[in-house]
Amino acid sequence: MTHSSSPLFSTPTAETGTVMTHKAFMRSATLAGSGLLWLGLGYLALSYAPQMAKFQIPEPPAIPMEPRVKPEVLPPPPPPEVRPQTKREDVRPVTDAPSTLSERPSTAPIEIASSEPLSLGPVAEGPVVAGPVAQGLDPVPETLPVEPDPVPVQRLIINPVRIAGANPIFPRKALDREMNGEVTLSFTVTSQGKVSNLVVIGESPRGYGFAEAARRAVEAWTFQPQTIDGIAVAYPARYTISFTLTE
Repeated sequence: MTHSSSPLFSTPTAETGTVMTHKAFMRSATLAGSGLLWLGLGYLALSYAPQMAKFQIPEPPAIPMEPRVKPEVLPPPPPPEVRPQTKREDVRPVTDAPSTLSERPSTAPIEIASSEPLSLGPVAEGPVVAGPVAQGLDPVPETLPVEPDPVPVQRLIINPVRIAGANPIFPRKALDREMNGEVTLSFTVTSQGKVSNLVVIGESPRGYGFAEAARRAVEAWTFQPQTIDGIAVAYPARYTISFTLTE
């Protein structure tokens, strides 16, 4: 049995040397081409640099600016004319010296002379001759005004005379409780004898109907009128009615 063994190191041949030489040449050529390329690029950069400087962008022309117009400042208006104020003197009204108070007048009654009629002598008949009248004086009236007689004040009449009218009805409530009572009334008797301005001024005891019964009865009564100089006149009156149970 035979084994073929390959050598660890091969022996260089002529072909191998040729290949190596070719590779070395290619490397040299590549390096040379790279060097030439860089040289060309450097030359181009140097040759085109001035031309690039020529093609620089020019600066824009300066735009002329219009001068600013300063706004006109108006002068302030002159201050108003101030008139000098004259000092006003206090003028006080001239008052008279305080007058002394007079004594209080006396309140004593003043006596009046009696007004007795004057007696005139006989007057001769015949036409009355008017004498000269002084100018500027009022003529004397022929007749003096006569004051009316004062109206006499009527005095109060107690229990005036009744000439017509029924007695008051005894209140039922007081009758059931056998209560007696008394009522006093104030009123005016007219010139015809009728009753007006009736007012109950007293009732005892209260609450049993005595006042209402008396008022209804007296309103329908007729009293004897009072006369002055033959003329019937009205007068104030007061009347008391007693309610008494009889056995």
